[in-house]
Amino acid sequence: MNAECIGLVCRDCGTKIAESEFSLTCPSCGAPMRVEFAAGALRKALQDGMPPYDDRSYLYQWRSILPLSDESLIDRVSLGETETPLLRSHRYGRKRGISDLYFKLEQGPTLSLKDRGTALCVLKALEQGSETVCLSSSGNNAASISAYGSRAGLRPVVFVQKHVSAAKISKSLVYGGNVIRIDGDMAAASRLCGEMVRKKGWYQCGGPNPYRVAGKRTFAYGIVQQLGRAPDTVLIPCGGGAGMVAAFDGFSEMLEAGLIDRMPRLVGVQLAACNPTATAFHAGKDVVTPVEKKPSLSDAIMNNNPYWGKYCLQAVRATGGTMLSVTDEEFIRAIRELGREEGIFTEPAGAVSAAALTRLLDAPGFEQPGLTVCNLTGHGLNAPQVATGDEEYPGLVEATSAAVDKYLQEQAVSGAGRLRSAL
Repeated sequence: MNAECIGLVCRDCGTKIAESEFSLTCPSCGAPMRVEFAAGALRKALQDGMPPYDDRSYLYQWRSILPLSDESLIDRVSLGETETPLLRSHRYGRKRGISDLYFKLEQGPTLSLKDRGTALCVLKALEQGSETVCLSSSGNNAASISAYGSRAGLRPVVFVQKHVSAAKISKSLVYGGNVIRIDGDMAAASRLCGEMVRKKGWYQCGGPNPYRVAGKRTFAYGIVQQLGRAPDTVLIPCGGGAGMVAAFDGFSEMLEAGLIDRMPRLVGVQLAACNPTATAFHAGKDVVTPVEKKPSLSDAIMNNNPYWGKYCLQAVRATGGTMLSVTDEEFIRAIRELGREEGIFTEPAGAVSAAALTRLLDAPGFEQPGLTVCNLTGHGLNAPQVATGDEEYPGLVEATSAAVDKYLQEQAVSGAGRLRSAL
């Protein structure tokens, strides 16, 4: 049985509207909207327990708890986004004092967690008869909307800032995205995107879109399905904060439906170079104040005025969690050590969750974090230069076994070999 979606409800003032009256934000107060299901609908949809694993799209896998009006559109949208792997750590956690550690590898068809929200947003755009989908982004979100928009036969439009590298937008271009590089920063790109939505009636898939969060909340369902229980602690990278809010929504629904017996503690992780939500949390504030960005090798979660910041704070505090910040040096080290110790190549935005584990153990109440899950938000191929920027290109080795032996001995003394021999 699928849960009946009855509309959208404001997260602040409670104003309700029908799905047919779709609005990105509350028409009364301007706050973000949340997908609302009929009373008891989610509990009924989950009354027989967690849905069985389905190796088709997770739009099929989780259709009983997603706001789908026309399931036949799934095939038109899907890029084969099956539930992502949850891998138990063999070495990384143990070396840092955490014996029960898992990594959630959010590497969808376009290599990031953005696909969870985008797939549902594009499907809803089809349901509403839209012909153009858009957002402002220069990274994973841009690639995701370009791919899914093209797959669905829609026109994807992506607004990017003046100073953006070709590498950052290359995936969008290959996926057929109409990339509009404006003379301004990302804030200006976001404003222009919003203006075009209002003028042209385009369907905006980023920012406050409630279906984006509704799709991303399946991240929580996937973890519980794979573990067979709720984790004790979940570390989630926080830029705009939508991922944290989505995780809270998902775990809360499962608690209400009786699929889990307690909420995991949610831990948000930001870059020390741009950590407005962490700053607000530790200052005891209920709202997030913008901060000045400092230089960083990762811009994926460098959001100095996060749209979902207030709700991210609420989620962390409601679960007894905390907020942590890590440096560039820490996440670069985490990328390399995850590769060498676990065979996992993750992007900088995902590596911050693994980098924060040492800091987590020093946080009050987290000396024993229990079963812990790190959200690795995307594949390292999204930004390979960050981890290998100062690595030398391998020199030539003579094609003899003796030369190979000599080379490996030198490696054991000077670099990766020493790390590997310590495992």
